[in-house]
Amino acid sequence: MSGGLLLMSLKKLSEKEAIEFIVSLLKEAGKPLTTREIEEKTRKRMVSCPDKIPVFLNRLRLKGVVKGQLSAERRGWVWWIETGG
Repeated sequence: MSGGLLLMSLKKLSEKEAIEFIVSLLKEAGKPLTTREIEEKTRKRMVSCPDKIPVFLNRLRLKGVVKGQLSAERRGWVWWIETGG
């Protein structure tokens, strides 16, 4: 089929790969990212997490892997890595 939808194959990450991916994204950014920004970066790298991004991020927050809070200023949740210093 030509001219139709371009089907992009997303690589489905394992739980461990997805955690490493999200942590590295947040470290690279060096600042808190919104859920939407993380979704965009994930899509650009053609990967998908085991769950929908907001669900996965919240699970990581509950496990203490990432920090997250609702931001009125940025109109949604923001996520970051706590760096020991």
